[in-house]
Amino acid sequence: MVPNDNLTDARRSVKWMAIIGKLSLIVLVITLANISVSYLIDNLGIQIWPEYMEIVDRAVLLGVLLYICLMAMPFLPGVEIGLTLMIVLGPKGVAIIYACTIIALVIGFGLGRIIPAKLLISLLEWLHLKHAANLLSEFNGVPPEKRLEYLSQRASIKFVPSLLKYRYIVLAVLFNLPGNALIGGGGGIAMMAGMSRLYSFSVYCLAVSLAILPVPMFFLLSKLL
Repeated sequence: MVPNDNLTDARRSVKWMAIIGKLSLIVLVITLANISVSYLIDNLGIQIWPEYMEIVDRAVLLGVLLYICLMAMPFLPGVEIGLTLMIVLGPKGVAIIYACTIIALVIGFGLGRIIPAKLLISLLEWLHLKHAANLLSEFNGVPPEKRLEYLSQRASIKFVPSLLKYRYIVLAVLFNLPGNALIGGGGGIAMMAGMSRLYSFSVYCLAVSLAILPVPMFFLLSKLL
C-alpha cells in the first residue's frame, strides 16, 4: 500500500507543478504585455505635449484608439491613457473618454458573444482544471434562455440566486471595483458577461453607461468648480 500511496503523491505533485508552471507562463505573458503597453503609454505621454501643435490631433487620435483597444481586452491597462486624456483635454476629454469607454466595453461584450466557450474550456483543461472545465462545458450545453434557472438550481450558496436576479447591479459594481484588473479588468468582465449570455445587449449597454458615469462626472465637476 505504501508504494501506491507514494506513487499517488508523486503524480499529484507533478500535476500541481504543471499547473503552477502553466499559470506562471500566463502571468509572465500578461506581465510582458503590460510592460509593452506601459512603454507605449509613456511614449504617448511624450507626444501629448508636442513641440509642434499640428501633431496634437494625431497624438490624441492615437491615444483614443489605443484606449478603446486596451479597454476592450482583458488584463491590459487602458485606464492610464483615459486619465491622461481627461486631464490634458479637460471637459472635452471627459466626454470623449466616457463615450470611448462605452464603445470599448460593448466591443468586449461582443467579443464574448463571438468567441466560442470551447476555447476557455480548452484552456482550463490545459491548466489541468478538469472540474472547472466540466462545469463550464455542462453550462455551455444549456440553452441561453434556461441558464439563469440552471444556475439558480445548481447554486450551493444561498445568496447566489439574489446575485443572479440583480446581475446588472453586480456587473456595475464589478466595473467599479478597485483592483478588478485581477479578474480581467473592464474588458475581461465585459467579455465574460457576453460569453455567459445572461445579459440582454440593450440592458447591458444601459447598465454600462450608468456604471461608468461616476468617474467622468467627478473629473468634469472638478474641472468646472
